[in-house]
Amino acid sequence: MIYKIFLNSPFLKRGIFRHSKNEESINMKHTRLNSSHRYKGLVEYISGRYGNAVEIGIGHFPDVALALIKRGVRVFATDIKAFQYRGLKVIIDDIIEPNFSLYASLDLIYSLRPPSELVPFMMRLAERLSTDLMIKPLSSEHLDGQLVCHGNTPFFLWSY
Repeated sequence: MIYKIFLNSPFLKRGIFRHSKNEESINMKHTRLNSSHRYKGLVEYISGRYGNAVEIGIGHFPDVALALIKRGVRVFATDIKAFQYRGLKVIIDDIIEPNFSLYASLDLIYSLRPPSELVPFMMRLAERLSTDLMIKPLSSEHLDGQLVCHGNTPFFLWSY
C-alpha cells in the first residue's frame, strides 16, 4: 500500500516507514503483530475442549483461528466484510441477522473483542444452536457470562 504522508513525520525520523522511489509517497510494509502470547490460554482452552468452532467478526486478526486450525480444530470465520486468509474460510454474515444454517454442527462460537452491543446477538445464536459461547472482551469490559482465566487469558463463557 502506498500512503501519502508528510516527509517530516516523526515516523519517518524513527525509521518506521520505508522510502519509495517517489519522495512524496511512502511504502508501508505490512508487519504482523505477534500477540499470540496474549491469546495462548484461549487457544489452549478451545483446542482442549472443542472440535468445531466459528470466530465471529474475524476482521484483521486471524491469528487465533489459524492457531486453532494448526491444533486440529475445524474453524471458519465470519465478518460483515470480505477478508481472505490462506488456510481459513471466511464467510460474509451479519450476526444481527445471521444465516443460521452456516452455524449447524458447531461446538463453540467465539469472538475476540467484539463491540458489546453485538454480544446479545451472539448469545441468541448460541442459545438457538445449544452451543457454547466464548467472548474475549476488551480488558475494561465486564460481561454477564462465567469469567474464566486459562493461562494468562481471561474470557467469558456461556454454556447453552
